[in-house]
Amino acid sequence: MKFLIIFAFWLGGFQVLAVEQPSTLKLVHVLFRHGDRNPETSSLWETNLYYNESFYRQGYGQLTNNGKRTEYSLGQALRERYDDFLGSEWNINYIDVRSSDVNRTKMSALLVNAGLWPPEDDDVWLSSFNWQPVPYNYLPSEDDKEILFYMACSKLDEEIDKVLEQDDIKNYIEERYNSTFNILAENTGKTVDLFEAFLLYFGMEIQEELGFPLEEWTQSVYPEPLHSAAVDYYYIETNNTILRKITSGYLLNKILSDTENKINGNISPQNRKMFFYSGHETNIATLLLTLEAYDLTDIPPYGGYVLLELHEIDGVNGLKLFYQNYEQADPIPLKLPNCDYFCVYDDFYQQVQDILPTSDTDCIASNLDKLKRRRNIIV
Repeated sequence: MKFLIIFAFWLGGFQVLAVEQPSTLKLVHVLFRHGDRNPETSSLWETNLYYNESFYRQGYGQLTNNGKRTEYSLGQALRERYDDFLGSEWNINYIDVRSSDVNRTKMSALLVNAGLWPPEDDDVWLSSFNWQPVPYNYLPSEDDKEILFYMACSKLDEEIDKVLEQDDIKNYIEERYNSTFNILAENTGKTVDLFEAFLLYFGMEIQEELGFPLEEWTQSVYPEPLHSAAVDYYYIETNNTILRKITSGYLLNKILSDTENKINGNISPQNRKMFFYSGHETNIATLLLTLEAYDLTDIPPYGGYVLLELHEIDGVNGLKLFYQNYEQADPIPLKLPNCDYFCVYDDFYQQVQDILPTSDTDCIASNLDKLKRRRNIIV
């Protein structure tokens, strides 16, 4: 809470008065990545000594205990940041929690809320258990254009293929990564392109995180140049306006619609304070690149998050943007190319309106009958 310091003078001395200042914060959108996890089969290869699911106690793709701690700590960090704004008592109207239809993001949503909403006073329902249930919602994967765009939008494959066929992009990938692709293909038995390399990077990274030694041959490709190939894939996913509509436009549409409703007093319920989106690293990466707000050089970390805060300052509504990648204690303030750190809402909207989809046709492939989808894989 911010305080205004007032000095009151009288004969013989003075007194310092602290007067509470009203907060400018009106609404918060939080997009976060799930916690540390086990690999999916799509990121492993069958000759890998650690391919079998028996090595992963919780199962393929599930949160590890480290991942649970990551997400719980994220909730505690949000509680520290927004304690005064939220208040201590949970209410269904305050927060809307949405997850992708994936186990690790659903569990992450539960864990973040456990850290954010420890029960107090009348919310304590079992004295020996410092937890209360907070509900979340999700859409079927094929309908979730906001978070699981690569499952819901068939046009993604079509448009990425077009970008990869551009001479400059094609030449860059061939020159930089062809030898890497060949090494991967020879040792994994897979047909490897940039997308397959992207998946294999996660498999190797997670295997290393879990303490399982990588095969000797991987040293020639991991972490580099495989890490760079994975980051480059995010830039491919956001290469043009059409792709930005698919990868971030639907989520931005919802965020800005809810924000505008809050500004106009039309939001329901009226006392909504926060929207949660429990998603994946690709959601954070593509959003930051779509907004041209951050020069991405690394994979968004487990528990990384983006904040979009609505503030009303001197009667003007605007947005503040932050990214937490844990390179420093506090989230990094970001700004759009032609805006200040407090970006007037109308200016923000004007800058992104070209990438806001107008209908579902922006998501559906034109040659759906002939399209063989490869990228509708949960990562």
